[in-house]
Amino acid sequence: MLSSEIFSLNVSKEPYNGRAILPDFALDRVNDAIYLVRQDARLAYINNKACEMLGYNYQALIRLSYADIENELQDADVAALWWKLSLRPEGIRFTSQHRMHDGEIIPVEVNSSAWEHEGETLVLCVVRDVRELKQRTERYLQQEQQFRSLVENSPDLIARFDTALHCLYANPRVLDLIGCSEEQARGWRLTDSIPFDEPGMQLFRLVSNTLARGEKSESELEAHFGERAMVLHVRCVPEYDLKGEVVTILAVGRDITRLREAENEVRAAHHQLRLLASNQQERTEQERKHIAREIHDELGQHLTSLRAGLSVIGMQTKNPARVASQVEYLMTLIDSTIQVVRDVSTRLRPNMLNMGLMPALEWLRDEFVKNGGCSCMLIVPEGKPVALCDQVVTTVFRIVQESLTNISRHAHASKVSIIVQTSRDTLVIQIRDNGRGFQMHSVRHDAFGLLGIKERVDMLNGQVTIASRPGEGTQLELTLPLKQ
Repeated sequence: MLSSEIFSLNVSKEPYNGRAILPDFALDRVNDAIYLVRQDARLAYINNKACEMLGYNYQALIRLSYADIENELQDADVAALWWKLSLRPEGIRFTSQHRMHDGEIIPVEVNSSAWEHEGETLVLCVVRDVRELKQRTERYLQQEQQFRSLVENSPDLIARFDTALHCLYANPRVLDLIGCSEEQARGWRLTDSIPFDEPGMQLFRLVSNTLARGEKSESELEAHFGERAMVLHVRCVPEYDLKGEVVTILAVGRDITRLREAENEVRAAHHQLRLLASNQQERTEQERKHIAREIHDELGQHLTSLRAGLSVIGMQTKNPARVASQVEYLMTLIDSTIQVVRDVSTRLRPNMLNMGLMPALEWLRDEFVKNGGCSCMLIVPEGKPVALCDQVVTTVFRIVQESLTNISRHAHASKVSIIVQTSRDTLVIQIRDNGRGFQMHSVRHDAFGLLGIKERVDMLNGQVTIASRPGEGTQLELTLPLKQ
């Protein structure tokens, strides 16, 4: 508020004749509009800023009354009250609306105080155009509303603390987790609220470090809210005032529990793949060793015996009986050698696979019954067989073979069924047994038979489901897409 003392040195002693009351250089440099108003509401003086603000030239504006500009003063009671309050030592300060030359109503802030000049009492009005301030305030409120809407609908945990670590704000996500209302949360102190465990102390250190250093800090916390465990990435950011001093700390916590679980699942999957690759390599080496031993021991022995027998025959041509006996023995040895070669070849890849899936499954069923001592029923679709590529035939054959091997080793079943169903788009195979079954959640992570089956199916974009319960047997269902 501008008092009369401020202007006392600049008052002209000339009588009222428009601008003669105050010289131009005294008030025209002021950024606010200045009116000197008589008791009858006539304008005794105006500065250039008043003309600019209201859109009048000087001669037009000085002829108006203050009530023409301030509509509220057209009421006699309001005008009397305004005059009375303005004459108090402290004056009056209020917001109002002034009418411009073009009729537009603008918001203003008015400071009115008494002004004595040559025995006459006037009211000095210092008027500030607050349109820009109001627009800035509205923009600020709009931005604040947008920010609040964003924060309150954010899935993150957001809280603001003052320098004494009192909570100034907590978004609904925080309130839901800690189980309190906004009124209850406002004002609680961080040191009184956090649990004195490792995550609580980590959060306290984060906020304290941000407050002390004036720098952002972040870390991961494993927090517990009731029975719920969460992994939070917490980031604390200092907020400054116009003097550059830290006044508040904004803490944002993001729930990354699912991300960490996914990372753990990926690491576990990579570990399983490494184990599978290692196991596969070991099995390959064992198979090679077994084949090499069979070829060396069986086939090598047989060929050596054949060579020795032929040498004996060459030395015993004078004894026909001995020759016949040697020939018969060598024929038997040759038959045995041929069988060894067939066994080795079959173990590597059965010839039945070249005839299609159904003949291969029939051969596999017969071998299982012959070697396993367990009945096995194979049900195949009637009609024209579906043409399958070699990769699908081999994959299905190996999966059924691995399943029957698992049944033979672990299930102790007396009945097994293999059911094959085909449609236009899919091939479905079910393998059931009435064995002892197992708990699905107790399967070891290094059960490479089941893991190998899943890997084979994944390579063909298929699906495999395994259902089992102790004492109720096991069912494996394989579904593969068929390319047209």
